[in-house]
Amino acid sequence: MRPQRGKQKLLESATRLFASQGYFATTVEQIAAGADVSKGLVYNYFNSKEELLVALIEDATSKIVAVSEPLTLNTPLEDSLSAFVDNFFRFLETERQFLKLQLSLLLAPELSEIVSEPQRRRAELLLATVRGWFQRARVPQPKNKARVFLAMLDGVALHYLFIYEPYPLAALKPQIMQTARNLYADPSRAEPQ
Repeated sequence: MRPQRGKQKLLESATRLFASQGYFATTVEQIAAGADVSKGLVYNYFNSKEELLVALIEDATSKIVAVSEPLTLNTPLEDSLSAFVDNFFRFLETERQFLKLQLSLLLAPELSEIVSEPQRRRAELLLATVRGWFQRARVPQPKNKARVFLAMLDGVALHYLFIYEPYPLAALKPQIMQTARNLYADPSRAEPQ
């Protein structure tokens, strides 16, 4: 087995098991068996179950970074945001099981020391990316507007993952893009408040 494939199989097994029976009820032996590898191979990649959990979060971070990677510095803001929303929706659909697990881990007080720092790093990375798009478009208050845009997508993700089944991701895109346009609209054209 190629080394990276073994590691990926362990991450996939851990995701399935953590999602189905919980982090604390899952053993390293079960993770190894689910990946069809030896327990020793688990410890070849990870020093502990906690380290494996952090690796899961970091793996998701690399996938989220990939959501925004195809966008270039020269892409107009609306095109960047539209492509990001499309990529984000695909990410929600393909990583649904993991994202549900991740949110439950984040909300577990006993795991906050393990998961909060990698989660915060990922949030900062996303915020910096979207803020950069707003800055390049010379949008006033780019950091705050990036936060509003990302919070809107977080709300959509929460509804999609936990609240509504089915959830109309594609049908919401026009409203999301209109809200985004309102964030970066030229204030000189806006009506007085």
